Amino acid sequence: MKPYLYRKDDPDRNPFSEFEEQELQNSKLLHKSEKRYNNNQMEIPYLEYCGLVEKPFGLTPDPSFYFESKSYREATDHLKFFLSQKEGFAVIYGDVGLGKTTISRIFLDNLDKQQFHTALILNPIMDQAEFLRQVLKELSVPVYTTNREELLENLRDFLLDEYRLGKETVVVIDEAQLLSPDLFEFIRVLSNFETDKQKILHIILFAQPEIIERLTDPNMRYLAQRITVIYRLKPLAQDEIFLYIHHRLLRAGSRGFVQFTDDAVKEIYNASLGCPRLVNVLGDRCLLYIYSHSKRIVDGGAVRAVLKEESQILMRREPRKYRKAVFALAACVALFILAILFKPYLHPIYKLFNVKPTTAAQQKNN
Repeated sequence: MKPYLYRKDDPDRNPFSEFEEQELQNSKLLHKSEKRYNNNQMEIPYLEYCGLVEKPFGLTPDPSFYFESKSYREATDHLKFFLSQKEGFAVIYGDVGLGKTTISRIFLDNLDKQQFHTALILNPIMDQAEFLRQVLKELSVPVYTTNREELLENLRDFLLDEYRLGKETVVVIDEAQLLSPDLFEFIRVLSNFETDKQKILHIILFAQPEIIERLTDPNMRYLAQRITVIYRLKPLAQDEIFLYIHHRLLRAGSRGFVQFTDDAVKEIYNASLGCPRLVNVLGDRCLLYIYSHSKRIVDGGAVRAVLKEESQILMRREPRKYRKAVFALAACVALFILAILFKPYLHPIYKLFNVKPTTAAQQKNN
């Protein structure tokens, strides 16, 4: 069955039909060679109802769903410039959920394999020897030792041999804010691999904003001085969220059955502040909502209902013991404040009941 494409003279034509038509053509080419049906269809009830072949708003970084926002494009442009200058260090950082892992994989996948060797380190919590082993493994270099010095020599030999063949090596470290001070210093030492004219090892750090604070530490100045490119990822703009949502729907096989209104996009933007991960969470819940209510349009009311339900779920998940502790603390604070406010009136009350406050001297005499 061919997907329905809006005609330009169609009164019900979607304002973004040209974008959708192009995406539908891309989606057809993507699905032509192989069917992308998977077991998730049996687990996710709204897929068949919405005319989808897979989950459009997953939380794992899937390159086939990559959407190039303005910020992503700027980040990749910075990295292309970094490699063209043959420099040693670059830093791309941003808040949680902005897609740092996704863009790191996309960037490496798009590099010319005839010119670059690449290594992607996803978990940098390790010692120096293990780090070297992981890098060599990513570069497809056989490893027969656990000795740090021998591993370092293997890496040096590999870099020099590939440089003589006209190839460069790029190492990307994700979650770089988790690097230990010792490993940070070791990576700085690795950047010393160079010729008289250029670096032969390029290291790109993808990290959360905490890395900036670490790099401003005086003990890190030797590494910070070697960073030649630094860029902060930005959230999606409101107009980008509309395109982002429909891009993912079309990639998941949508033929236009499900639509998100402008009001829905505005509500999602206000709730997510442009964070792609939160947009995915809300998008997934919205599809489940329209499925359970037999609708096909996600409007502002649907998003608000989802947000209300999500907040109630969070409240129900709060442990009761913590609630009791909060209430008890609040009661103590209230009593303390009342005692301070009514202290001037306590002495007349003593007189009313013919009770005199006991002084410290009297207590001592007793």
